[in-house]
Amino acid sequence: MANVHIIYGDGYGKTACAMGLAVKTASVGETVSIIQFLKGAGADYSILNQIEGINFFTFENSDKVFEQLTPDERGEQREKVKNSFQYARKVIETGSADLVILDEVLGLRDYNILDLDELLELIDIKSDVKVILTGRNCPEELKKRATMLSRIEPD
Repeated sequence: MANVHIIYGDGYGKTACAMGLAVKTASVGETVSIIQFLKGAGADYSILNQIEGINFFTFENSDKVFEQLTPDERGEQREKVKNSFQYARKVIETGSADLVILDEVLGLRDYNILDLDELLELIDIKSDVKVILTGRNCPEELKKRATMLSRIEPD
């Protein structure tokens, strides 16, 4: 993939930065697919669906963040996350959006939902789609393959 932007770090604002880039992209007539992972109901950005050219998806249905879920709920959410990731892969492979934002996808490694190889395979897809990945921790292997890195640190 020719254009991978990773926004990572311990500071706040990674999602806001990615959503701002989504609005900027849509404002020039390009299409954006945003897939948000494990944010819980408190981080609802679905209002972005009202902007022409932006499609916002979250496949989880819990009001709680992942750490607060019971083991059964975690299993259910894991399956939904895997399906969300496969959907993102399909969008990238088919080029059905100009920009794909995978919000908090890097955190899926922290919960052992995805492994590094799955993320590397995703960004290695031959496609002209621009991709933005967000999350706290970014392994060196991903950093090496990114065309742009933005590190957000707390004050």
